[in-house]
Amino acid sequence: MKILITESQFLDLFFKRRFGRIDQLVDEKMRYNHPCDYTYDPFYAFYDYYGDVRNSVIHIIISEDMRLDWEERHTPKFQDLSETINNWMYEIFHDKVREYYDKVLEDEDCGE
Repeated sequence: MKILITESQFLDLFFKRRFGRIDQLVDEKMRYNHPCDYTYDPFYAFYDYYGDVRNSVIHIIISEDMRLDWEERHTPKFQDLSETINNWMYEIFHDKVREYYDKVLEDEDCGE
C-alpha cells in the first residue's frame, strides 16, 4: 500500500513535528526550572523564570536540533535566529508557562 503525501500535507506534518518538539522542550524545562526557586519578587520572578525556560529551549533547538555551534551565538545571523525563536515562543508559550508557574506556586508551599 502506498501513501501519497502532497506538498501542503508535508509542510503541515513538518510544522506539527517541530511544534511538538518545542512544546515537549517547554514542558521539560518548566519542570526542570522549579518555580519555587523564583519567589523573590512577585513581578520580576516570573520573567526570570520564563527567561530561563525560553533560553534553555532556544539553546537546545539551536545546538542540538539545528546542530549549529553555540559558540558562534554572538554573530548577527545567530542573534537574528535567536530573536526570531524568542518572539515566536513568547506569542505561543508565554501563557502556558505563566499558568504552570502560578499553579505550582499556588499548590506548593515553596518553603514559606
